[in-house]
Amino acid sequence: MEKITVGIDLATLTRREFLGRATQGAVVAAAAAVLPWDRALAQTKLNVGTMKIGDLSPFFLALERAFFKEAGLDINVAAMVGGAAVAPALASGALNIGWSNVVSIYQGHLQGFDYRFIANGAINKRGTNDVFGFQVAVDSPIRSAKDLEGKTLASNTLRNIIHVAGMHWIDSNGGDSSKVKWIELPFPQMEPALVNKQIDAFVAVEPFVTVPSKVNKKTKVLGYPLGGIAPRLLIAAYFASEAWIQKNGDTVKAFVAALNRGIDAHNASPEEAKATIAKHTGLKPELLKEMVLPAFERKILESDLQPMLDVAFQYKLIEKKFAPRQVISPLALA
Repeated sequence: MEKITVGIDLATLTRREFLGRATQGAVVAAAAAVLPWDRALAQTKLNVGTMKIGDLSPFFLALERAFFKEAGLDINVAAMVGGAAVAPALASGALNIGWSNVVSIYQGHLQGFDYRFIANGAINKRGTNDVFGFQVAVDSPIRSAKDLEGKTLASNTLRNIIHVAGMHWIDSNGGDSSKVKWIELPFPQMEPALVNKQIDAFVAVEPFVTVPSKVNKKTKVLGYPLGGIAPRLLIAAYFASEAWIQKNGDTVKAFVAALNRGIDAHNASPEEAKATIAKHTGLKPELLKEMVLPAFERKILESDLQPMLDVAFQYKLIEKKFAPRQVISPLALA
């Protein structure tokens, strides 16, 4: 397998320049060095690809409470539709660090890209932290996985974690996922499309489970796909290019340290964290009171990556298995 290094030399950009280049997928050149004695005054600029979902609560808190700034980092944020979009943007050089579901990183790894997880992300725990929901309209006659056969379903991206989790849930609950039609829709468009009968069901991640079902009361949840795969598993986390990591080890350590402070802040006050999530997702705080959040832990575990690796292989999203350690930076395991 040919090894492809990506995102090695990244320039310091203004937010406007960064967003423009990220949108165009342009390659960024020439990294700007920050001298150690300038660190208190100058900030190392990082371009980070994210999503507007509750899974990034610790990141949002680290922004709000200036944990990144205190670590000497100036974060430029670009919100994207998912890991399937973030990974190519990082490969193009438009991003230093990205948020991605694990499946996109597995796929990139087998394509030869040197993606590595640098910090822990969102953990799904069956029963307490189930954050994927399979939903139908509240007046839908669909009651089971079998009833979904022949229907049109939506995922935010195809051949990725939401999609494969949905297929696994159907097949594990008496249906046949090969008899279902899937289309791509951004999470905010799923509920309107369901209400307008453009689709028959969708799989989404919080807050796009609680808001449609418990707040707007327009949908009902058929099941929680991730909980059906394993008692706990890693959904998504923060990643970068191995070559960039090797050249910017101190910056990576600073990012992880600030993020870990965000994890601690979230765990200390999940309800307060929801107000921050609302600000960064555009949802009203009162809409998130009943929202289920993933679990956040500082240490990334290889065992948390294995369940989705197995499912991705089962559904041919990846062509072979490999040791989870291959996609984890040693800095994340330290």
